[in-house]
Amino acid sequence: MFARHIRHMTVWAVSCLVLSVSAFAIEIDPSATDRRLAQAITKELDRRHLASDTLFSARRPLVGQLILDAIDPGRAFLTEQDIASIQVDALPTQIETGNLDTVYDLYGLVLDRTEERLQLWLEILKGGAEAIDLTDDESLALRDTDSAWLSDRNALQTLWRQQLENQAINLLLADRTPDDMVAALERRFSSQLNRLEQTRGDDVFTAVINAYARAYDPHTSYLPPADSETFNINMSLSLQGIGAVLQSEDEFTKIVSLIAGGPAELDGRLKPADRILGVGQDNEPIQDVVGWRLDEVVQLIRGPKGSQVRLEVQSGDDGPHREIVLIRDRVQLEEQSAKKDVINVGPDNRQIGVITIPTFYSDFQAKQAGDPNYRSTTRDVRRILGELRAEGVDGVVVDLRNNGGGSLQEAYELFGLFIRRGPVVQIKSAGGRTDVRGDRDPDIAWNGPMAVLVNRLSASASEIFAGAVQDYGRGLVIGSQTFGKGTVQALLPVNDGQLKLTIAKFYRISGQSTQHQGVIPDITFPSAFDPDEIGESALDTALPWDQIRSLRYLPMDTPQARLATLIDRHQTRIATDPGFKALLERTQQARRLSSSDEISLNLETRRNERASNNQAALEIENTRRAALGLEPLESFADLETEQAEDDQPITEDASLMESARILADEILLNPGLAVR
Repeated sequence: MFARHIRHMTVWAVSCLVLSVSAFAIEIDPSATDRRLAQAITKELDRRHLASDTLFSARRPLVGQLILDAIDPGRAFLTEQDIASIQVDALPTQIETGNLDTVYDLYGLVLDRTEERLQLWLEILKGGAEAIDLTDDESLALRDTDSAWLSDRNALQTLWRQQLENQAINLLLADRTPDDMVAALERRFSSQLNRLEQTRGDDVFTAVINAYARAYDPHTSYLPPADSETFNINMSLSLQGIGAVLQSEDEFTKIVSLIAGGPAELDGRLKPADRILGVGQDNEPIQDVVGWRLDEVVQLIRGPKGSQVRLEVQSGDDGPHREIVLIRDRVQLEEQSAKKDVINVGPDNRQIGVITIPTFYSDFQAKQAGDPNYRSTTRDVRRILGELRAEGVDGVVVDLRNNGGGSLQEAYELFGLFIRRGPVVQIKSAGGRTDVRGDRDPDIAWNGPMAVLVNRLSASASEIFAGAVQDYGRGLVIGSQTFGKGTVQALLPVNDGQLKLTIAKFYRISGQSTQHQGVIPDITFPSAFDPDEIGESALDTALPWDQIRSLRYLPMDTPQARLATLIDRHQTRIATDPGFKALLERTQQARRLSSSDEISLNLETRRNERASNNQAALEIENTRRAALGLEPLESFADLETEQAEDDQPITEDASLMESARILADEILLNPGLAVR
């Protein structure tokens, strides 16, 4: 076990005394610097955070629970007896006064139990695959911060055995032989033991202080000196090299979203909520990264432009293991830039222009250098709108799906292309001051019918644009509820590290916040993303939705008055549309699979469940293909291959095509919207 100087032995009573033999020597006592830094950070949060004067006072009693959540999120290491031994309610005051002994001891106990679990797993694996029973009818209850603490050490060891069986099944379902499964797990657990030995004092302090900061909101955190450069994923979660947004979840590294124009987004195979199980360089063997720290996974994925990285990826517990090879590159502005298409829809063959905007971008360097041809979202879309007008389109759909935001200025200047002038967004700071940003240019680039298509990954600046379209009645907002990221962060130097804290909040001109709730579309589509997994509302301490005073502005139209008719036509159409029916069925299947709170530990049961799920997915696709007169696929493997290689034409995008049809209906219902 870890050698730790435990000053408060009475706190741990029996629990710590049984952990007296140490395999590793590691110093995790709080230093004098740690104590002073804890006091400094908590004072800065109290002085500067947006929610310091109201919300945090109500949340302060939650700090102790948040620390437990951060240290043992899966309720896999601490017991009821351990929790009863400490005064959880006293932890916030202790941290604010620099008294870190109890929380450091708590963290150390979890390290001890982590090592104990790994040693147990390795001991079982010495007996080979036969030592792991995958034939009974036992199930593993999926555990998170809402799960009850287990009663004692025996209950912990039962859970650990079940977790080992689940990992074994996952590898066997990935077509590993029993011997290969054992060897892979032995390598994984030995690697995790080595990394456990390398635990730094910064790791302990960062975990503790960030659990405290999380009571303010999930985007507030401390970046220690050693990690300020390499761990900036805490700030933007952006990975140089492949263009992905990552976060840690239990022992896995999970994809949150893909950066527009990056190698992963252009490749198309890596999806939000996928887990990265392993990383390899060029032709070297893939290294298992389950249980690794997020910054260590980042270091493996990063690399020079043009080099190759290989990722072993899985979608959910029973998803097949996939190998994805990507060539590292910088995100190119050209790949991020707005693009156009024209599609014909409806019985009267309406021409609808589609403008896809992956991000809100601006070439600031070229602009500052005085380049008259510098690129920006607004300039590019202005040009595209001119081209679409010349082509005689009847309406325009602005596609903001998967657009995670970008330049705030571009968001409100872009909206200015569709109105004469007026406010677009309000920004309320921690001091209570409200700033208004908007369009002062009376020129309108497009005065005809428009709609905005959004999804769960439309965030920040995308939500500002979509919210303004809705508030002004300038067009229809279609799709699924957006992400709900309506806060602004700033970096504050603290000693040699940095404190990232929330200093402001976005509000629509109607006074509604985009925080937490996001933008609710006028006409909703089924979402491929579970809001309990992806989005601001999936973060347990996200700042709440609220509203401030509405600004004075003049709505341009009231499309909501026509919504009932539009929705009726939409529902009638999708009931028979093969593409949209398949989209709905795939979404329903995904929700069913994610709704279970336990998982079988019987290998044959899991194999049968996966085969059944794969067959259901294949039948959904073949039903769609039959309705379109296409040849059916013979196997689920063929479906996987097609999904990996398919460069989908725009007419196969069910959500986009239906959005265009809805806009065509809107034009028919209100001829006054016609382009003038």
